[in-house]
This record gives sequence, C-alpha cells and structure tokens, in this order.
Amino acid sequence: MDYPDRIKSIIYEQLLHFSHLHEQRMELELKEIKEMVQLHQLKGVPGNLSTIHVLDCIGQHEPINHSAIAEKLKLSKASITKITKKLLALDLIHRTQLNDNRKEVYFRLTPQGKQLFELHRALHEAEERRFMRFLDDYSESELQTLLKFFQGMARYISER
Repeated sequence: MDYPDRIKSIIYEQLLHFSHLHEQRMELELKEIKEMVQLHQLKGVPGNLSTIHVLDCIGQHEPINHSAIAEKLKLSKASITKITKKLLALDLIHRTQLNDNRKEVYFRLTPQGKQLFELHRALHEAEERRFMRFLDDYSESELQTLLKFFQGMARYISER
C-alpha cells in the first residue's frame, strides 16, 4: 500500500473512532441534561437530543412554526410534528397563533421550557468555549483545511 492509501486508511479508522466517541459524547450530554433537570426539580425531560434541539430552536426563534423549525434543523416536518407533540405533552412548549393568521400554528416556550432551554444553552456555551480553545492549536491554513474537510463530510453523509 502506497503512502496516500495508508493515510486514507488511517483517516477512515479515525473517522470510525470519532463516530463512536461522538455517540458516547451525545449520550453523556443527554445524561448531563437529565441530571440538571433533576437538580433543578423540573417535571420532565425529553428522551433524546433531537427533542432537546427542537426545544432549543424554539427558544432561540420564538414564535416559530413547524416549517421554520424543520428548515433550521434540517429535519422532516413529520419529525417536527412528532417532537412538538412530545414537548407539548411535557408542558415545555405551547401553541400560539399570530393575530393576522389563524391557520398557522407557532410555538413558544413555557416557563419550564425556558428553564430547560437555559440549562441546555449553558452546556452548549461551555462546550463551545472548550472547542474554541482546542482550535487555537491550529494555524489559519489548517483551520481552512478542517473547514473544507467537515463541509465535505457533511455532503458525504447527507448523500448516503
């Protein structure tokens, strides 16, 4: 095997390793959120990160409708409908309508939803600061290469 093929093989192995580590990290994030919910004595917590990210999207853009949530999170409208039903049942969001359009349903956070939103935001902000410190070890040209790689990976995964 020549050098470029060996490097490609190593990159693929690292991708698999990264995928497993990422899955573990997402499970840890959900566990941390559940622990924070218990600590702050909130009633319920969504069972997966997609649901928490829909809640986060609503909190960032309220009032927001199904279509806009689906577009921002790149999820299907059917998924958003299913997730918003869960969030409604947990009393984390409520439906509202704007005065000029009675057909269109928008979502806003309930007080409990706002608490969970703030807890989730704090976790993400801490993680983002940590990640930015990690990226400080790379030069501008290396960062450009990393960006190109991740953009390509996003295309690769979405085309699969």
